[in-house]
Amino acid sequence: MKYAITFAAVLCSALCPCTHAADPAFKSQLFEKGTLVYSDDFDGEINRERWGAPTRDKQIADGKLIVSAKFKSKEEAMKALKRDHHLGLEPVVHLNRIPKQFVCHMRYKFETKKLTPGRPSFQIGHHMIVLGYLEERGHRIKLPDGPSFTAPESGMKLGEWIDLVIEYRKGEITIGVNGSSETYKHDAVTIINAKDKLGPRFTFKGGPNCQIMFDSVRLWKCDE
Repeated sequence: MKYAITFAAVLCSALCPCTHAADPAFKSQLFEKGTLVYSDDFDGEINRERWGAPTRDKQIADGKLIVSAKFKSKEEAMKALKRDHHLGLEPVVHLNRIPKQFVCHMRYKFETKKLTPGRPSFQIGHHMIVLGYLEERGHRIKLPDGPSFTAPESGMKLGEWIDLVIEYRKGEITIGVNGSSETYKHDAVTIINAKDKLGPRFTFKGGPNCQIMFDSVRLWKCDE
């Protein structure tokens, strides 16, 4: 397989949604047009179609969707769940019904003090393209069964808001983090997981002692 990367600087103010602002005009490097299918500033009820039903670990407060761990300790979880696995000791949430081709603007953060192995993790496609943190500042992109790429220039850091832009079609994805944008072309660029019967979807996993917060989301379905 082969890959190519192109770099383009994009203005965050042009491509990323502002908090509680009107829906931005559609702009894309990959697509001519898009249909807005989901827009949320989290000042109402949880959108069940996109996030599932409200639960004690997933609530809207102060204009944000806040996701926490379901249980505080292994003992509490085992007592409630009557099992010793999948205990809900880290925050996990899914953004469902992602189009096969899309543009997404999102503002989110992982509120935690340190990285742990594989956490926090944002999966673009369940267990597919992984957007993770570098140890100091910046981010890493890991393609499924493919290479990894680092982007320290994005300045992404734990506990800070991330202005994210994703443009995707099979074989090509543009990821903009805090105004720093990269395009990846590779056979391994896909959000389709044949084993995931609920996909395509985004998966967020926070790790221990973490909260995941979302401030705004805009999602467009795109055609060629």
